[in-house]
Amino acid sequence: MGATGQSVSVVVGIVWALLGLLWIFVPFAIFGIKGLLQQIVAEQRRTNEILTRVHGDRIPPAAPEPQPFRVGPYP
Repeated sequence: MGATGQSVSVVVGIVWALLGLLWIFVPFAIFGIKGLLQQIVAEQRRTNEILTRVHGDRIPPAAPEPQPFRVGPYP
């Protein structure tokens, strides 16, 4: 194997090592951020409650789901 092939092998090995480290650490990052996301959702719900009390129901309720037009029953 020449010098070029050996350097390519080293680069590929480094990339695989970095991917291996990411594979190990990403689940810990996801579980670590889970509590923070729950706090953000709770604060958003609290903000929505405050806005509803302050402004009332200014946004009209959602319209019913549109149904497809049918001339008659399908055979």
